[in-house]
Amino acid sequence: MNTDQLLDAIAAGGANGAVLAERFGVSRTAVWKAMEQLRREGVVIQGTAGAGYALIDPAGFGPHTLAWRLGRPVQYFEECDSTNVEARLLADGCSAPHGTVVVANQQRKGKGRLGRSWDTEPGQNLMFSLVLVPPVLPQFAPVCVLAWAAAMAEELDCLVKWPNDLVTPAGNKLGGILAELSAEAESVRYVILGVGINVNQRVFEGLPQATSMAVERGERTDRAALLARLVNAVESVTIDGIPDLGPWRRRSHTLGQVVRVNGIEGVASEVRDDGSLVVGGEVVLAGDVEMVGE
Repeated sequence: MNTDQLLDAIAAGGANGAVLAERFGVSRTAVWKAMEQLRREGVVIQGTAGAGYALIDPAGFGPHTLAWRLGRPVQYFEECDSTNVEARLLADGCSAPHGTVVVANQQRKGKGRLGRSWDTEPGQNLMFSLVLVPPVLPQFAPVCVLAWAAAMAEELDCLVKWPNDLVTPAGNKLGGILAELSAEAESVRYVILGVGINVNQRVFEGLPQATSMAVERGERTDRAALLARLVNAVESVTIDGIPDLGPWRRRSHTLGQVVRVNGIEGVASEVRDDGSLVVGGEVVLAGDVEMVGE
């Protein structure tokens, strides 16, 4: 029995167990077991005599509900060390085609840039990795990451801090991106786009600049629906030669600010088409941006 088709059927309403069993060629017990699996993932399904099953709230978070929301199979882990690690294992084993999504409800050893740990409350935030194969030369893969970050910032209505932090206008961190590249001389084998978004967590002990969507907006967010929107946003970016960084520049929290990177201090005046940052007239290829005066 296809769970996606089952969810579509109960979303339409008016289908009882007998009708669903006949439609999918299974027993009523099999239908009931599938309903219980969806309920364990957090989907609210109401069953009434005569009226049949009805989808009350689709905001579940598990392999079946995520696959339904994204319209593709999802590699789901209730808990793992890192979604990037799992995605890399799949990609290196040639079992992760372009568009593969790896999601964890909780990470034990999540990492941000420069090896920093990424600690989150279980079941509150969004941690996923997306396997992508952009048609660019390897040197342009970091530019793709900037373009993808800008697309996610547009969806979240937030800003980007060079290179790939997602922040509020006040500079508080909503999330971050950790990209890993595997390439040959003239082609990209894959890019793993690891994304962590603070969604429903409200307390961040020892992290005064951390925030979340719940803190900023005062309401909880359906993580599965958000994941689908972010994946769609990334995949909507046109990659043709060198990606356009205009959207990144428009969403930038860094440009025009006095910053310090790798000991270089000055106004961040531009992000060049190769993704490097110009600070005080000097070109910075990589580093951690510190906002001077904050």
